[in-house]
Amino acid sequence: MSRTTVPVEHALSLSQPVFANDEIHFSAFGPGWGFCSYALPAHLVVAQLGAADSSQQQLNLAYQLNRQRIIAAVAEGGVQDPHTRVMLLKI
Repeated sequence: MSRTTVPVEHALSLSQPVFANDEIHFSAFGPGWGFCSYALPAHLVVAQLGAADSSQQQLNLAYQLNRQRIIAAVAEGGVQDPHTRVMLLKI
């Protein structure tokens, strides 16, 4: 069964971020998905999401301001294995 990303994007939520190993770790969850684990490399957040540097404060600010872009990237990839953390390399 094929689904478009538009309804999925509206149903997805993101957890609060956790900062570790120069990455932002978070989960996406929603109906029919359960929880899927993701990571964003700090250098990508600086380059593509507007963080001024790789400090936790700047990474958090960029994550919070770009939640909809992150949700769109997660939805584009579809449901992932819940036992694996997926590295997002394109936002």
